[in-house]
Amino acid sequence: MSGMMADGKYMFYVLFHPFEGFYDLKFARKRNYTIPTVIMLICGVAGILGYQYTGFILNRNPLFAMNSITLFLTTLFPYLLFLISNWSITTLFDGNGTMGDIYIVISYSLVPKLIFDLAGMIFSNMIIQEETALLHAFEAIGTVWFCFLLFCGLCVVHEYKPLTNVVTLVVSFCSAVIIVFLSMLYFTLLGKVFGFIHTVFIELTKR
Repeated sequence: MSGMMADGKYMFYVLFHPFEGFYDLKFARKRNYTIPTVIMLICGVAGILGYQYTGFILNRNPLFAMNSITLFLTTLFPYLLFLISNWSITTLFDGNGTMGDIYIVISYSLVPKLIFDLAGMIFSNMIIQEETALLHAFEAIGTVWFCFLLFCGLCVVHEYKPLTNVVTLVVSFCSAVIIVFLSMLYFTLLGKVFGFIHTVFIELTKR
């Protein structure tokens, strides 16, 4: 428990000292995935809460069609997809970060975005239509902070210069698109194969 408390305190240190914080996480401190996993779970729950409890002025979601499991998975999917695509690309670009390192960087970087998004969800129930632009600007602070921490963390764990990191991020995005496309193609073909087998089975049983 004391180890988790120490990791939790260090998480907030990383938010304000990203280069030094992520360097210590990679090279000096004992690696622990408990806090990053808790952050990811909170992120998934935040997606569910935001879907349901965002103020009615901004909330156009069909609550009757709400599926908590689907919301949880779709909230985490972009981050896990980036984890896989960035790891696969950086192995080609001589990156020194492991998949575990990237997972920790993404998780810790999500903290300010979670804080601002959850605060924005609460404030969305207190504002009027004319104040929505201010709320979006407030939530954008968390998103920009997240992107900054992610960029710094990837520079540190992969030991990249900023320009190299930018290139790998662009290639990682392209890789993510390719992964999604191939996955959709694979599952579509798999569905057709099972459909064909099912049709053949039905025909055989009728004879």
